[in-house]
Amino acid sequence: MGRPFKFEAVLNQRQYREETARKIFADAARALNCAQATLSAMEDQRAQCRQVLRRKQHNGGKAMEIILYSRYLGRLEAEIQDQEKSVADLSIEKEDKRRELMATLKDRKVIEKLKERHLAELEREERETEQKMLNDAAISRYQRKH
Repeated sequence: MGRPFKFEAVLNQRQYREETARKIFADAARALNCAQATLSAMEDQRAQCRQVLRRKQHNGGKAMEIILYSRYLGRLEAEIQDQEKSVADLSIEKEDKRRELMATLKDRKVIEKLKERHLAELEREERETEQKMLNDAAISRYQRKH
């Protein structure tokens, strides 16, 4: 092949950045999914506890048990709010990481386009050189015959 691609090192660096950004984005997505699953479990636990509390209130449960359930529900509600905030923060972080990944993809694609143009230019030059050689050979053959 002809000349080497001048920006090969830049392309390799951009590919590395893209891979790193992909991993970071995947980690952020996993963290968000985990936080959402935890929130869902907490909400399920809250719903179950409310049912138990209602049953105890309707069936004349002990006052101390009802107070304990009420306090537990209050604490669980605070934990759910904290988890909701955490999910919202992780969602924002995931979106930021997605944007960073998209930016690194664009950067890499710019350099890849340059490489494609470079390779197309080399191919064109090779074809021109080959055509010139064929033309010269044909001219030489023609001149020997006449």
